[in-house]
Amino acid sequence: MTLAAYHPARMLIDQMYFGSIQAMPMLAPLMGRAVAIGGMATVPFWRRTLRENARLALGPQAAEAEVRAVATEMLLNMQRSIAEILLSEGVTVDALAARVTRFSGQEQYHAAHDRGRGVVVASAHMGAFEPSIALLRKFESRIHVLFHPDPLPRFERARSALRQSLGIIEHAVSDGVSAWAALQDALRANEVVVLHADRVMPMQQGSRIPFLGAHDTVLPTGAARLALACGAPIVPTFCYRHGHELEVEMMAPIYCEVESLRSSEVASHPAQLALVTALETAIRKHPSQWMAFMQVREARK
Repeated sequence: MTLAAYHPARMLIDQMYFGSIQAMPMLAPLMGRAVAIGGMATVPFWRRTLRENARLALGPQAAEAEVRAVATEMLLNMQRSIAEILLSEGVTVDALAARVTRFSGQEQYHAAHDRGRGVVVASAHMGAFEPSIALLRKFESRIHVLFHPDPLPRFERARSALRQSLGIIEHAVSDGVSAWAALQDALRANEVVVLHADRVMPMQQGSRIPFLGAHDTVLPTGAARLALACGAPIVPTFCYRHGHELEVEMMAPIYCEVESLRSSEVASHPAQLALVTALETAIRKHPSQWMAFMQVREARK
């Protein structure tokens, strides 16, 4: 996770593992399982981080065997998501959207959007992101996504090409103030902004916010800050896997009025706390589907 972009290990993954998936798609599930099991056995950072996050997702009462099993499933689900992106060339919007066979909460979403202040769709790293966006494209013409470019070239090319085919407008975190201004302009034009709210990305600042029963956890506040800057509602939206089918759940909107707040004030704002509650609900519901491949808790000194 902390390797430089051109570290030999990264390039090996990009050329051999990702290249093999694209060359031999039928072997992708087997290769993904091998990487997940091998990684848990040989990469201490993966093992430690995923088990810490699995413990958070399951709660303190979970047995150690359950924690280990869920941590491995988290990594398996990440490999599955990676493979789907790498094999997405030529997939249409309709085909992606058709993978979603259960969809709830859209009436609340439309009511929130009808206020004319845009919508912040806040999610977690769960399920399958692009099929959820393809579904949203069925009734939204302009969707903006805030993202961090992946350092692995093959994966980033595949993901960027897929989003381009979906008509998604991308904004890189590294664009800083210009990205922030563009997202505000989008909301003020009654457009939709989609971003993840469970992971502090590189070049982002996080705030200490109690999460999943822990008090030393750090989360991004960008979704709430953006919504409060524009008075836009936040619609927590999550994707879950059910075998080969997907479910998208839109939870109750979090309504915001325009407020001028310092960054440090957002962490304790009711809108941010309501979003955290929604994240916790989704993760507790399907803990093994949370692709928690990041440090959520502050590093111990």
